[in-house]
Amino acid sequence: MEQMGVAMEALGSATSVHALRLLRDQYQTLWSQSVDSPQVLEWNVQLNRWHDALIAETIRLCEQMLVREGWGHPPVRYAFVLFGSGGRSEQAQWSDQDHGLIMENTTDSSVLEYFERFSEVIVEQLMVLGFPRCKGQVLVSNSVWRKSMKQWEEQLRVWLEDLSWEHVRYLLIASDMRPVFGDEDLAAEWRTLYTNLLKRTPGIAEAMLRNTLFYKASINSFGQIIRERFGEFAGGVNLKYGAYIPLVNGIRYLAITTGLRVDGDAFYALQQPSTWERLMYLKQNGSQATELLSSCEMAFRSVLARRATIPFVIEEGEYVSHGYMAESDLTRDVVRALKKELQAVHGLQRYLNRQIRAQMRNER
Repeated sequence: MEQMGVAMEALGSATSVHALRLLRDQYQTLWSQSVDSPQVLEWNVQLNRWHDALIAETIRLCEQMLVREGWGHPPVRYAFVLFGSGGRSEQAQWSDQDHGLIMENTTDSSVLEYFERFSEVIVEQLMVLGFPRCKGQVLVSNSVWRKSMKQWEEQLRVWLEDLSWEHVRYLLIASDMRPVFGDEDLAAEWRTLYTNLLKRTPGIAEAMLRNTLFYKASINSFGQIIRERFGEFAGGVNLKYGAYIPLVNGIRYLAITTGLRVDGDAFYALQQPSTWERLMYLKQNGSQATELLSSCEMAFRSVLARRATIPFVIEEGEYVSHGYMAESDLTRDVVRALKKELQAVHGLQRYLNRQIRAQMRNER
């Protein structure tokens, strides 16, 4: 991806989001052509740096739009942050929007009105750039994900005081937070707050474990791949929800719970939310499941490479993909390799299930 340097330089001279979109379209095919399975981790890093730069330039241009609208410049410090695959630096070429905002503490209603308008413009312009809205509404335009630091503390406490399934889902989403524009000190302060509150919450590990196992690996107890039975993707495999999501969720859980047991302020599992960094963290912190982690490393590399080759289309100006491996792509060799990857994910989930059973015995 030698041409990426040229592309990055071109971003800084863009005067509109439409100009950024032309650059994204220009290089999208190049990303597809440059997928290299043995080097997929580095490819993924470069792709996400590209997306980060596109998003950051969009935020910068949105600030200028608000000045032209008469709102002025941002009235207080803020950090624009990513969640989901973006927070983990694992966006695919077709990932959607998952983001939020952390503001400096304020009670000024005009400041809150500014950021409400700012957030609406950001979502609209990222759609122009080709990023679809998050279907789960994890968006800066949703006030749940746009708060001052004090409001964030109140929100986190509400979620932690009632560990319902939905609240724990929000807490897990929040654990993947990563800043891409604005004041990084605010993001660091937020992360410290989140970590300290988590560490003081009894039962948080058990609650997170139950959410973590919601999506199952697409392989049955006989070692056969579970395929779609009906519909447009009949015969295919849901790679996103049958392999990638169960894998990253399981590794995230292990990293967070290991971090909860570590003394001191450094909570690496949240400071570096990428799945690969979390795997390295687990290996370096004396995990007993070394063989399991090695198989997860292999599976993560392979699943990341497979996800990179899944076709995407442009619908209503936005990059979208179904996340499925088509039946026609499941050759004998592919099925053999995919089984091995899914067995690793299934092994991780069995390991976590044993932890649930152990917790249930301890509760009796």
